[in-house]
Amino acid sequence: MKRRYIFILILVSLLVITTTIIFLVNFFDNTNYKYPEGTDTVEYFGDGTFQILSGGPGDPLILFNHLAAPTKKAVDNIVSYKIKKNIVYMVGENGFIKLDSSNNTYEQKKRISDFTSEDREIFNELMEK
Repeated sequence: MKRRYIFILILVSLLVITTTIIFLVNFFDNTNYKYPEGTDTVEYFGDGTFQILSGGPGDPLILFNHLAAPTKKAVDNIVSYKIKKNIVYMVGENGFIKLDSSNNTYEQKKRISDFTSEDREIFNELMEK
């Protein structure tokens, strides 16, 4: 009888210790973002400098740049996007955007022909959606 209680006590102790470790690992998430995601954030890239925000139901998604001047923070209204490793391809209302989240740079062009053939394939996929 005593062995059974000792065995149950050990199991409960291990369960409590495991739960505590899991909680602490999740609580102290050391991922530091320069600009944390907000309540309207749909996606964020890199250190959070670029985020796709939603204005609400029926409103378009917006690519937001935290580093831009206050009047130019909204880069474009996003129609569709695709994430491929650290590159984000977006079709916006004002053109095509290729964002490199590893170094927080992007290029926006009016014509799809201004990009490489590989990029054009991805943009064409996005326009079909």
